[in-house]
Amino acid sequence: MAETQRALLAARISVDTDESTSIPRQLEHLHRWAQGLGHDVAGVVEDRSVSGSVDLPERPSMGPWLTEEGREKWDVLAVTTQDRLSRDDLHFMAFVKNVLDWGKTLVVLDDPSFDISTETGRLIAYAKATQAAAELRKIRQRVSDARDYLRRNGLFAGGHTPFGYLYENSPDGKHYVLVPEAKYAKILKEISERVRTGVSTNQIARELNASGLLTWRDYLRELRGKDAKRRHGTALTKPKGTNWSPNVVRNILKNPSCAGFLAYKGEPFEDDQGNLVMATEYPILTHAEWQATVTAIESRGQSNIRRTNETSLLTGVARCGNCGERIFCHRLKKTLATGEVKVYRHYSCMARSKGMPCSNPARIPEDLLNEIFENALLSRLGELPEVVKVTEPGEDHTAELNQVTARLLRLEKDYENGRYDEPEKEESYWRMHGNLTKKQKDLKAKPVRAAVTRYVPTGLKWAQKWGGMNTDARRDYLTNRDVQVYVWKQAIPKLAHGAVISLGDLKQLATAASLESDVLVGWQLSGWNVPDHWTNPELRDFPSRLADTSVVPEVIDQLHKKLLSVPESV
Repeated sequence: MAETQRALLAARISVDTDESTSIPRQLEHLHRWAQGLGHDVAGVVEDRSVSGSVDLPERPSMGPWLTEEGREKWDVLAVTTQDRLSRDDLHFMAFVKNVLDWGKTLVVLDDPSFDISTETGRLIAYAKATQAAAELRKIRQRVSDARDYLRRNGLFAGGHTPFGYLYENSPDGKHYVLVPEAKYAKILKEISERVRTGVSTNQIARELNASGLLTWRDYLRELRGKDAKRRHGTALTKPKGTNWSPNVVRNILKNPSCAGFLAYKGEPFEDDQGNLVMATEYPILTHAEWQATVTAIESRGQSNIRRTNETSLLTGVARCGNCGERIFCHRLKKTLATGEVKVYRHYSCMARSKGMPCSNPARIPEDLLNEIFENALLSRLGELPEVVKVTEPGEDHTAELNQVTARLLRLEKDYENGRYDEPEKEESYWRMHGNLTKKQKDLKAKPVRAAVTRYVPTGLKWAQKWGGMNTDARRDYLTNRDVQVYVWKQAIPKLAHGAVISLGDLKQLATAASLESDVLVGWQLSGWNVPDHWTNPELRDFPSRLADTSVVPEVIDQLHKKLLSVPESV
């Protein structure tokens, strides 16, 4: 009678659906085998929707049983067929070696001759593993060919469903095509339009979170839970409660699928003729709208402000005038003799905490600096009409033309290097060369129309706009327009604190709001408790007339040079 052992029963399936019975059938055979030999069942492994190419220790259900602790609980590992263990020959043989080193045994039910304890048995097992690996490569190639066919024909090839679209049956009923989902397609158009008018992705993400709108992934999970046809294996059917983030908004807008293009690895997919392939007949954005949106995002870049739970208006905007490092708001609680707890809030230079030199770090009460800044800001902009920058998309095929030209050059180079010497390959070469040449000619013939930027009044005074924004929105607004504040502990002897404020790109809005040109002289810079010649370069030519002839700080000198290099016109 065979010795009783502790058996680990392992079942695996690559694609698991609600209709699949593979796992239950595998486990039925395995339990019957264990019962027939009187083995104790130490555990059951069910790896659903796990490819045979995944190494065994990395599988979600199998992995824990292969750890040092897990191996103490079983003696023999049983599977119904060898390919349930692995479809990768190298993974399989590495696992066989481990099993032998651990003093364990492998059993394959449909192969009574399977025996890894002898050289001959291992050789036979390895030969079968290579067959499984070859079959896996064939499967992958078939899948790759099928996906390539679907992409070239503008059909949905599976994977992540792009934002604002759902997949439905194609006209022939054999494949899927993308169609806009009404609710989120409208949201995508609104977000795109707002980004083109200058609204930051940070602000959009905050507003979407505040509205309680589900992220696209969560919305798809909710739909999947309501529609049995769209459920797939262990795919989630309940929203995870994920929040919107600026990166999520940016990635959505930069995806070519917004303009209806088929995306492959984040780039528009081209067919053999160099044409961009459409993924849907009904794109949510036009090509021009999408290009203008991407341009607006990339022109602003990403904010690198450190976010905190308690927002301060000038965090990331204000810098130490002495060393140029950013200053952050610090809060200090003190208990007074009366028992009252008082909170002191100061903007402070962080250079020393980073191990950087600063001979006189700036430090100023938060309320004081905020007041100085807002007084300077509103005295210049407050009564002006608010205007927003609107960019009307142009038409420019330069990028697409460059892609086609580069492909044509690569093709010609390959031809010169002999890659198309065979008759059938040469025929293919001339066909591709003709298609690309025609595409290049067509693109060169298309008109180029520059985008048009306009400044449109909103009907509000600028002070009204500022008053209606929360602190986060105000800070994003300032950082996106290169507003800067420099602070000194003492810029004039015997006067505590000093500040220089540069309004950066806000000058463009002032010009667009019809502020007279003579008023704009020195408009961007203002000073508080600093020598006059720091903010007025004309006074530097007459040092004898100045009561204070202190040297202009390097950061202010660089700021002047930067402002002088910016064109005056809008």
